[in-house]
Amino acid sequence: MFINSGGKPIADIGNYVFIFAFLVLLLHTPNEVSETLVTVLFLLSLFCNITLVYSLLTDPNWSPGMRAAVSFSNDGAQPGGNPHITARNGVICLVTALVLLGKTPGVFTRIFLFFSVLFSLGVVVLSLAKSSYLGIGLMLAAYMIFHFKVSSVFTAVGSLFKFKNFIVFLLILVGLNYFLSRYGDIFNLILGYWDVFENRIMDVIFTSFGVKLTETADVDYSAMGRVSGFGEFLDTVYSWDVFLGRGYKSFYLDVPILESFVNHGIIGFAFFASFNLFLLLFAIREIRRSTNSLSTFLAYFFISLTILLITGGRPTDIAFWFPYVTMMRFLGIGYITNYLAPAKQNTLETISV
Repeated sequence: MFINSGGKPIADIGNYVFIFAFLVLLLHTPNEVSETLVTVLFLLSLFCNITLVYSLLTDPNWSPGMRAAVSFSNDGAQPGGNPHITARNGVICLVTALVLLGKTPGVFTRIFLFFSVLFSLGVVVLSLAKSSYLGIGLMLAAYMIFHFKVSSVFTAVGSLFKFKNFIVFLLILVGLNYFLSRYGDIFNLILGYWDVFENRIMDVIFTSFGVKLTETADVDYSAMGRVSGFGEFLDTVYSWDVFLGRGYKSFYLDVPILESFVNHGIIGFAFFASFNLFLLLFAIREIRRSTNSLSTFLAYFFISLTILLITGGRPTDIAFWFPYVTMMRFLGIGYITNYLAPAKQNTLETISV
């Protein structure tokens, strides 16, 4: 508030008012919402994905090849919105649909959820947000490590020949065949976006290591900023600022985990890093146990969020702390319901006896 290198103390105060207000509201939310909240999140994120596509189709300034984002009317402003919001919303819809898909018995509902997964994946691809691509890869790796078994492949193939599952599979094939035959250009467009992503990833790698293979290779300026920020991190390590840091928002590194060290010193880094490590351990435990749908969704979503700690943002951003607050409130409710509540009830019964 008083020593603010960013020069916007009022804006920062408002930022924390929103975060703590959200925390207080969640503390007064009962655990029973976990049974329906995943469905609500899925419907809201799917609605946002549909409205995004509608916005792109009706935006005269958008053309295929540009990053997908909602543009608001603002005369004289640069066209285009924030594609990272688009991508994160697509990830939320993707994960919630997959969580519901494993718990939904209805045939048509499962088909709808399956196509929602494909639709959300297409939205993420159109956003061209590298962090979300990598986040989906991390979620897939976590699932493969903790749940994938070779025997499950044979079980899935065997269950495919059951009448109900076979009907679902057949309808999905018919739907995909119809989509590709009628909208083949959209599929080719998504493949083109994937090629752009590959080129940008190689630009990031080459820029980070100072390598340029051809004269036509592009420099990724965001990656260049992170490389220079690492130099600021080393300068802080070898200075007296290592203990308390350079000050609140004194330097922007675009790498939150390193910025917590530069601006807040080893003390702030210890708090921020250990807090994320604590949430990561809880997320891994939940991925292994799958106690309830909401905790499972939050665990996988946090896995995708961890990539942002090294790829973009600031450690004080709402983009981090709203998910943090949600996970603080709901990530362990399965443990509370299954272990603490019965133990408390047994204790009360013993006292009453």
